[in-house]
Amino acid sequence: MDLISTILTAVITSSVVSGVIIAILNSYIKSKELGEQRRWDLKREACLEALEIIDARFADYEWSSNGTPIKVDKQDFIPTAKIRSCFNRLVVACDDSSVPQSFERCLNLEMGNKDSQQFTMDTVVNLRNAIRKELGFGKELSTDLVWIRYINWKHSKK
Repeated sequence: MDLISTILTAVITSSVVSGVIIAILNSYIKSKELGEQRRWDLKREACLEALEIIDARFADYEWSSNGTPIKVDKQDFIPTAKIRSCFNRLVVACDDSSVPQSFERCLNLEMGNKDSQQFTMDTVVNLRNAIRKELGFGKELSTDLVWIRYINWKHSKK
């Protein structure tokens, strides 16, 4: 009878211990997944805000084609503090520096710098594709329209 009691005790003890180990591992894995999800959410929000900021920034430029001004619908002003906050979140959350660097180029902070690159509306395409890569959305994407300059509201149905 002692042998059966010893075997049962060993089986029950190992079941309890393995159950506790499984519960601890599951808790650890769930905690890691939640942490990764929070980090991805922070990164996603910062990236989407960066695109909103660039839309407002591009709307503020005086664009021209062959010396002729291009019509652009204006957008609300975005305070510098919000732009800095977004940049900081990009730098903290992104794994690759290409997103914050593309954001910098779109802000055109290097104007007047002898080493600065030619600035065009196409600059935002690089930012979008860097964001797609950073967020794991796959390969680069191109569209026929680089940036929406204006909407002809007069012809829209109300």
